[in-house]
Amino acid sequence: MTDIVRLQPHDPLPGYGLHGIVLRRFGEDDPNAVITEIAFSGPAPVSMPAVHRDGSPMGLDEAIRIALVESEKRGVAKLYVVDRTEGRREQAVLRHHGDHSAGTDVLDDSDEEEGVAGSSLLDRKGDAGFLR
Repeated sequence: MTDIVRLQPHDPLPGYGLHGIVLRRFGEDDPNAVITEIAFSGPAPVSMPAVHRDGSPMGLDEAIRIALVESEKRGVAKLYVVDRTEGRREQAVLRHHGDHSAGTDVLDDSDEEEGVAGSSLLDRKGDAGFLR
């Protein structure tokens, strides 16, 4: 039997082991588009958009039902579900039609392990003039 594990919008995804994931996120090229994907890890990993045969997108609940059936067939013990569109900041951006400047929160894309101190490549440390 497959257990459904619901993750919070900013929780990390599992990185190894046999599992399934249903991921709802904003489109990369269109911040107003919402895409739901179903993925399975393991010896034959697969990732696919959650769409109907006619190409229309599935809702999150329907994608979870489909992924649960497939998880049972594959012998997957855990199906992770995460809706990346439900965060407070993401909802503000969505209400403003993809405008990331909405609100007063400052976006921070720092990654100290990679030497990135801010949201720009110009903030990289140790690149000896890279992009300067």
